[in-house]
Amino acid sequence: MFRNRILASTVVLACGFASSILPAHAVATDYRFELVGKPQLSGQKDIVQIRLVHSTDGKPVPDAVIFESTADMGPQGMPTMPAPVKVLPAKGGVYSFEVDPGMAGTWALHLAAKVQGEPETVRGTINVDLVK
Repeated sequence: MFRNRILASTVVLACGFASSILPAHAVATDYRFELVGKPQLSGQKDIVQIRLVHSTDGKPVPDAVIFESTADMGPQGMPTMPAPVKVLPAKGGVYSFEVDPGMAGTWALHLAAKVQGEPETVRGTINVDLVK
């Protein structure tokens, strides 16, 4: 009986020690998308710049992979009105998107990204005023 208690205590202690030295992973809610400046008009399209930030330390995440980007007029009460979005090359942790809105107004830019080393997908929505 005494031997089983010692063995059980050793296992519990080892598990506690192992979990304390394993690296902790952040969760998707530890990140946020931020608008960088105002959108710039380029021809008939708006260029929107976004930064992905690690919320706990405020540092930008320069090496995320943006794999989903859509835009709609949800903030204007028209969520079924989409706009084409093209992902442009990232520069220095700033992710750029070319949005071709059908009309001027407030648009919701929905994004999904994978951050290296994180198991969860980071999702976010940025409301942005586009001018057509």
